[in-house]
Amino acid sequence: MIKKLSEQLKKEIRVIPNFPKKGILFQDITSITDNKKLFKQVIVALSQYVKQNTITKIAGIEARGFIFGAALANESCLPFVPIRKASKLPGEIYKQKYKLEYGEDEIQIHKNAVIKSDKVLIIDDLIATGGTAQAAAKLISKCKPKDIEFYFIINLNNLDGFKKLQKNYKAKFILQAEG
Repeated sequence: MIKKLSEQLKKEIRVIPNFPKKGILFQDITSITDNKKLFKQVIVALSQYVKQNTITKIAGIEARGFIFGAALANESCLPFVPIRKASKLPGEIYKQKYKLEYGEDEIQIHKNAVIKSDKVLIIDDLIATGGTAQAAAKLISKCKPKDIEFYFIINLNNLDGFKKLQKNYKAKFILQAEG
């Protein structure tokens, strides 16, 4: 099913050259969300993975990970954990700083969002260099869950983030592309 879905996504996803800067091949995931049938297929495929791997919580990385993560949590009847950018969550939080090519950023979750018995699946639209994904894993790890896994819609294979992430975490993707 994933191979067939990957081929369909390859045909449907709009690739925008030189956006947001020269040399980038931007993978426009709104090509998926604009197509209700295709969006449903993606969420159903991900939900099968969730069921087969006894995932207990879905976490989504702000912002596009929220689109797929919240829909997947709903389809799977599981709680959704938003991984937010700095200063967006009230109450007690865990924080994780990470480096970007142009500086530093921070992501946060509520301290009670994940418990020790949880098996968490972190969702994002794509993985590029892997910095945000690695930070998300470190952040969720502060809650000491049983396990952390990842699923991406797109792996930008020329940027090696997926390979780096796989050294420490179980990770999957639907479509491989160039970025």
